[in-house]
Amino acid sequence: MRRQSILTRLGTTVLASALLATGALVAPAVVHAEDAPPPRGSIHEETSRQAATEYRKKASKDRQTREALAADDLVRAQVVKRALAQVGDDYASGAEGPNAFDCSGLVVYAWRGVGIELTHYSRAQYNETERISLKEARPGDLAFYFENGAHHVAIYIGDGKVVHASDYGIGVVRGVVKGTPWTNTHFTGMGRVTIPR
Repeated sequence: MRRQSILTRLGTTVLASALLATGALVAPAVVHAEDAPPPRGSIHEETSRQAATEYRKKASKDRQTREALAADDLVRAQVVKRALAQVGDDYASGAEGPNAFDCSGLVVYAWRGVGIELTHYSRAQYNETERISLKEARPGDLAFYFENGAHHVAIYIGDGKVVHASDYGIGVVRGVVKGTPWTNTHFTGMGRVTIPR
């Protein structure tokens, strides 16, 4: 048995030598540690780590944005509630409550209730707000009409509707952002009041 094992090893050595001589078997090259390729998967692992870090940053930013919007929506809900409580009050030019309003006066009154002061003039309110699309509008945003808000402003309450101090003999009423001949013709755009952090 031992003799057979020695013969087998001898045969393997002779066969390997023959294969090396003919080029059918190539001797392994000596690789120095500094020339060795990086461990397999290390580049992928680094890329994965970077991707995970970026994902966490984006997720954190998205969460902060959602939380800020939710906090802002609570403030805007108070603005809408305060404005809707005035429905039925009289219209009076230059008035800002508590029992009579003009259009920009109602906006001043509603936003003052949450500690935010706006100028009592619709064009000024247009300039004090951020431009947004009607599609982006949230309750508490402002709807402007005629030459960049020079004529009229209303408070958006959701679902395409507004509350506003309309005119003499009409007073503070609910209405629509667009949908009537006058609003369709004179609608300028929406504005968002900046809520301080």
